[in-house]
Amino acid sequence: MPSNYRHGIYTTRKPTALTTPLVSAANVTVVIGTAPVNMAADPYHAANIPMAAYNKPDAVSKLGWSEDFDKFTIMQSVYAAFHVFAAAPLVMINVLDPNNENHIMAVTASDYNVANKKTLIPVEGILLDKISITDSDAAEELVKGEDYVTSFADDGTVIVGYTDSGVQKAGTSVKIAYTKLNPEGVTYTDIIGGYNVSTRTKKGMEVISNIFPKLGIVPGTLIAPGFSHIPAVNTALAAKAQLIYSIFSCKVISDIDSSEETGAVSVDAVKEWKNSNGYSDRRMFAVWPKVNVDGYHYYFSAQLAALLQRLAADNAGVPSESCDNKQLKISGLVLEDGTEVSFDADEVNDYLNANGIISAINIDGFLAWGNNTSAFPSSTDPVDRWITAVMMFDYIENNFKRSFFSKVSNKSNYRQIEDIVLSENISINGLKGHGDIAGGEISFDREKNPVTQIMGGKILFHERLATYPPMENIENEFEFDPTILQAALEGGGN
Repeated sequence: MPSNYRHGIYTTRKPTALTTPLVSAANVTVVIGTAPVNMAADPYHAANIPMAAYNKPDAVSKLGWSEDFDKFTIMQSVYAAFHVFAAAPLVMINVLDPNNENHIMAVTASDYNVANKKTLIPVEGILLDKISITDSDAAEELVKGEDYVTSFADDGTVIVGYTDSGVQKAGTSVKIAYTKLNPEGVTYTDIIGGYNVSTRTKKGMEVISNIFPKLGIVPGTLIAPGFSHIPAVNTALAAKAQLIYSIFSCKVISDIDSSEETGAVSVDAVKEWKNSNGYSDRRMFAVWPKVNVDGYHYYFSAQLAALLQRLAADNAGVPSESCDNKQLKISGLVLEDGTEVSFDADEVNDYLNANGIISAINIDGFLAWGNNTSAFPSSTDPVDRWITAVMMFDYIENNFKRSFFSKVSNKSNYRQIEDIVLSENISINGLKGHGDIAGGEISFDREKNPVTQIMGGKILFHERLATYPPMENIENEFEFDPTILQAALEGGGN
């Protein structure tokens, strides 16, 4: 115990500071999964609620922290967003519910040593209010708050600290029983969720519709690392992305299964798995395999979502930049079982990119590699094929809806109509001037808006847009020109 009287020379250590996250309203990641809510400020009210975090301490206070990314899948995005790319906010929807009997597990009493007035329980996920401690003979139960207190260590395990009276009762050992979280009890149906008509409550993906009214955030990317490789989950995610809160649209980053049992473990097998399992929507950005970051193995979707959010933030909040050929902060690519895999650029091009799958190549560091949505090659329409087109159309459409929602039910006079046309064209011209789009224009065609239609309360605008396709294939034709050599030699002779 340190002395209260300071005499000597001392040092202290300050935790390594994380880079302050760059906040952007575009491409905001929404992650659905499991979290160690036993460490949260309110464990029993932390499930099926959208929560926004703007830095890691904020995320930890709301949903806890663990380095077990397999059991607590939301931690993958917390790590990618705040440790790796410093992009905020991150919207989290945890489905691991301590009130659900399938999501918790009671552990019978076991013997633990008492040393230096402490007992260490080397287990994650313990609910502190569900700990029971008795003396070694199980004759007397210790009273929390009087005989002992509990707290979490940095790694999520539990420390029991005894008072003087508690130590006397405990002796050299105690018996401890507890209830802990059971993340293995969470199934893909919990992720998909549903709406309970009788209680009027939403669970799982149904909570996505609460994000905007509760947090004022427009979702940009939906991910479910650890679950989106399950086709039923991915299909449900894609359906949700079509229309959120009856207004907004967004994209899904979909992991392709890389397990030996049910997935694709070689680069040439990914196409068949993708096509067989219906990963073929324009709003899906399919990725394969998993990534290795600082010794952590986690799903590619968490890494790519954070990268896209950071790219938008660095571009004044406009998601016009492709992830293709951008630096990933990873040290390798791995399969579900942790086996490291590698392949050359030609293999990525031929087996993955050519089939609407994004991956990575290693050229002086790992780069995200791929511009195509999952709709390619079935659709070559630019608005379906290119990920930048999908992101920009969603961005412009969502902004239009949000900007002019206040106009709904205003008088349908030409002043109101002209205001929408003028304001939207100013916005489009700004995007063009910044180089985010090739151009665009909104117009009000009187022929398409007859009086009978206007009398029915409907006004129709027409907006034309063109985004820049990626410069994906650059070729330079070289030739040897003997006339240049001849001119050089003749010049040298003079």
